[in-house]
Amino acid sequence: MKRFGWSIGLLMSLVLSFPAQATLKEGDKAPPLKVAKWIKGKPVQRFEPGKVYVVEFWATWCGPCRQSIPHLTELAKKFAGKVTIVGVSIWENPRNSTSADYMPRVEQFVREMGDKMSYIVAVDDPKGTMARTWMEAAGQNGIPTAFVIDQRGRIVWIGHPMGELEQVLEQVVAGKFNWQKHAQARQARERDEAAVMQLFQRLEKLRQQKKYQDALKELEQAEKRYPAYKETFALMRYDFLLYVDEQKAYALARQLANGEYKNNPNALNMLAWSIVEDNAERPLKSPDYALAVEIAQRAVQLTQEKDPFLLDTLAYALFKQGKVEDAIRYQEKAVALLKEQSGVPDEIRREIEERLEKFRKARP
Repeated sequence: MKRFGWSIGLLMSLVLSFPAQATLKEGDKAPPLKVAKWIKGKPVQRFEPGKVYVVEFWATWCGPCRQSIPHLTELAKKFAGKVTIVGVSIWENPRNSTSADYMPRVEQFVREMGDKMSYIVAVDDPKGTMARTWMEAAGQNGIPTAFVIDQRGRIVWIGHPMGELEQVLEQVVAGKFNWQKHAQARQARERDEAAVMQLFQRLEKLRQQKKYQDALKELEQAEKRYPAYKETFALMRYDFLLYVDEQKAYALARQLANGEYKNNPNALNMLAWSIVEDNAERPLKSPDYALAVEIAQRAVQLTQEKDPFLLDTLAYALFKQGKVEDAIRYQEKAVALLKEQSGVPDEIRREIEERLEKFRKARP
């Protein structure tokens, strides 16, 4: 199963899932909070004049959302009495499903987070009312995403909670935030995003046509035109290089792992997994398992051996390098950690558990 490999098609499906035209923007009155259920904290029935709010959208299955939760808790403590933070779980259902089966899973997730999630938490209804009236209306298609509502009940900032949210809140609380300037900057970024999405479409078409060299040329031009996307383009360049020149690809992977992505465990994991995954579409001629181990070890160290998916990648890299006992040791940790986590699809649980059995059977 291609869990961690870089996929332009996957990226496109996420980014292009909503229309680019936004009807909800900075300066507009915040929509009502029509949630299905308040799970933690005092319900917010309306945005009271004179108070500042953050409405943040997340999901139990979203890795970046898990990373942002402790940061939001820190902000809730820092701005206690000045800012009310509300986390709303969305997109928990498969597309077009109206089942409410996901709600117990969200409640369990919040219970397990405990004090790490010390702010108000709610869950969207099966129809996706909050996702539609906030996220889709604002043209936002990725989570986590936060909306800041000022003392007049207006949306004044939309962005990633791990970005400049803390600085924005300081200015909003002080009544000094220039939301018009931020809106203009965001609109400019979104224009670039639209152009980059068109590039992604062209790249995916070139991939399907197996015109990998043409794709690399497109990326080279795009890197000069859109420097803000340099790191994303570098990962794509690495992906296409694997089709045409594995050694150049591995040299780039090492460069990225020691440079731009040195402290990014998810990107490191993506690089390592692309070398060890069983990808029938792109079988590697001379996979550099030693490099995969090196990169995966860095990712595991950054997360203090607490991420089961990164441990699984390291274990598989070690196994393919012939270090079976080491592979078993890390895979056992991955399986144990998975038992403590909710919201992980059964298919992925089985995959990781079956890999452990594969390693054990391979013992001399």
